Amino acid sequence: MPQICPKLKRVTVALAALAALPLAVGIALAADQPAAKDGHSGAEVKYQAGGSPLAGEEMHQSVNPKAPPMTEAEFQKGKQIYFQRCAGCHGVLRKGATGKPLTTDKTLTNGTEYLKTFIKYGSPAGMPNWGTSGELTDQEVDLMARYVQQEPPTPPEYGIKDMEATWKVVVPADKRPTKKMNSYNIDNLLSVTLRDAGQIALIDGDTKKIINIIPTSYAVHITRMSASGRYLYVIGRDARINLIDLWMEKPDTVAEIKIGAGSAFGGNLQVQRL
Repeated sequence: MPQICPKLKRVTVALAALAALPLAVGIALAADQPAAKDGHSGAEVKYQAGGSPLAGEEMHQSVNPKAPPMTEAEFQKGKQIYFQRCAGCHGVLRKGATGKPLTTDKTLTNGTEYLKTFIKYGSPAGMPNWGTSGELTDQEVDLMARYVQQEPPTPPEYGIKDMEATWKVVVPADKRPTKKMNSYNIDNLLSVTLRDAGQIALIDGDTKKIINIIPTSYAVHITRMSASGRYLYVIGRDARINLIDLWMEKPDTVAEIKIGAGSAFGGNLQVQRL
């Protein structure tokens, strides 16, 4: 049996002890450090920075892998802001209306930083300066720049049964006036949309006085007279229609119905001569 040189034996032992040193140090550090809230030890956090701060957040799964990451909560907030501020010009599916299309083939090409600048400062072509006007914070501007790079959510199906379930009669037809009960000149009334308040103001064009402020749907974008000239129809971005009887002593809603999950029409303030 071959004999090991004493000097070589000492070198082998020293190398073995040196190899075990990192493990020993790691065990000692781990024993000395309290566990972090996420289950990682203090030593592990120092070594590999622990878990991601979004590890506990539900992430939105975009169809397009190139879309920037968003949590599900961010996506839902972005959807709400888009509906309130953007859909009227760019459309619910972002294919464009009075504003340009915001489909992902364009937004992903532009990138987040470009979109943040555009959203914050607006453009001479009519894009509002949402950031510098104070309507959106810098965090919301960043959120919306990422949101429009995600595929738009598909509006839910809204059929006849869904519509019928929203039908509401405030004043039945047989209880309404049989003749005009006011002295207003219906040919000279103004319907003014009070956008974010979800109201319209009926104004007497002759006296310039407000006749009535009527609760309606959100962001009314269409105001139309009925064929008979008696009723006023108003429809908002959320697809709710109000039927307003102009023969009443004080014109007001007599019926309403919702015809869809959401609509998109252009404009923020609408004034029409009826």
